[in-house]
Amino acid sequence: MASIGDVASGTVTIGVDPHPGSHTAAALAADRGVVGYLTVVNDLEGLRRLREWASQFPDRRWAIEGAGNHFVAPLVVELLADGEKAYSIPPAMTAQYRRCRSRSKDDQIDAENAAKALLANPDLPPHDPTNYERRLKELTRSYARISSQLKASRMALKDTKIPEVRHVLNSVITALDQAIDTLKRTMKETVQAIAPQLLATVGVGPVVASVVLAEAGRVARFKDRDRFVAYGGCAPIRWESGAHQSVRVNAGGNRRLNWAAHIIVTSRLRIDPRTQDYRDKKLAEGKTQREVMRLLKTYVCRELFKTLRATHIGPLDA
Repeated sequence: MASIGDVASGTVTIGVDPHPGSHTAAALAADRGVVGYLTVVNDLEGLRRLREWASQFPDRRWAIEGAGNHFVAPLVVELLADGEKAYSIPPAMTAQYRRCRSRSKDDQIDAENAAKALLANPDLPPHDPTNYERRLKELTRSYARISSQLKASRMALKDTKIPEVRHVLNSVITALDQAIDTLKRTMKETVQAIAPQLLATVGVGPVVASVVLAEAGRVARFKDRDRFVAYGGCAPIRWESGAHQSVRVNAGGNRRLNWAAHIIVTSRLRIDPRTQDYRDKKLAEGKTQREVMRLLKTYVCRELFKTLRATHIGPLDA
């Protein structure tokens, strides 16, 4: 490990693996590797210690895994208020580094991988959250959790014949159905106040639109559509080995934004004649179903970027 003095004059990337109870940081210099680790309690004193430790690196930037999570918000707010350079690293990126290196998982490794992800992806946009992002993230992630609970309860109901259990499960299912309806209405109202054009896009409903807005954030931070598509994990990856060449699906990027693109494509394949014609044409050319899905997801991400760029942001982002 290099010493702090060795890298004081160079840019240091500080990767952070945040948790509700603690934050772990790893400082990486591009030409010297890891130059320090620190773990602090996630409280005011811990954040003070972390900022004091980071100040030893005059030229620094922050790579924070999941910077939009509520438990790391105090740190992110401080950094942005002080004009620090901060980037949000999707968890899928750090997971890719673990898989590639067959390494075990701990907080130091995850913090180091967050920094490496930023070093390897210099075009990642800086973290520049809007006022509505946290609200929509809470809504969409709560919706996902409750939907999973609803599915599990319905499966349990099918598997039991005991009247008392069925009565309880029916009560649970009714309550979860009502919760789902409430969240959907809230998401629709929120999206209509921010980007109503999204709801007019084929295959986009309130839930998908909310995920897109929550995960894309301020779209102006992306220099062009290709960077937005790559951020959503919808950009093709070139694979080449000797005489063999192909294009593969990108397993990285923001997986929730990727999920939204997947749902839009799936919906259009069911209801949109133009999408169906495109699929049939590509299949006739010899493309596989997986390849067609990749092409369609790339197109959808480009369309989303265009729509978001043309959208007048409403009062929630004032």
